[in-house]
Amino acid sequence: MATFEMTTHPLAFAHMEGGVKTVFVMPFSNELSVASSGDRIEFDDLGSITIGMIKRYGDLETLVETEGFANVVPEADDSAHACELLRTSPGWNGSAERRDGVLAFRVRWAKRKS
Repeated sequence: MATFEMTTHPLAFAHMEGGVKTVFVMPFSNELSVASSGDRIEFDDLGSITIGMIKRYGDLETLVETEGFANVVPEADDSAHACELLRTSPGWNGSAERRDGVLAFRVRWAKRKS
């Protein structure tokens, strides 16, 4: 089991912890391309998620439509708003998204750091 270190907004982690946000999204990267089911993503001082399924999409719009915007960005009003929120979040790599697509990580379970 591998562990990857990333950052996320505290609200996003709270949504994953509560089972509201079931898909964590990142632009494709070589580091994340080796992740597999059962691996873990650590989020700074917030906690961690265990990865279920991983799927690569050619663009963010397809991912959000396929996975359901409410599963990706629960606070969004619709798919377009979900894409806008993701693209304007700190650390989003727009050039990697346009060049290589995006990865969807199904959240199997989340655990807050104690």
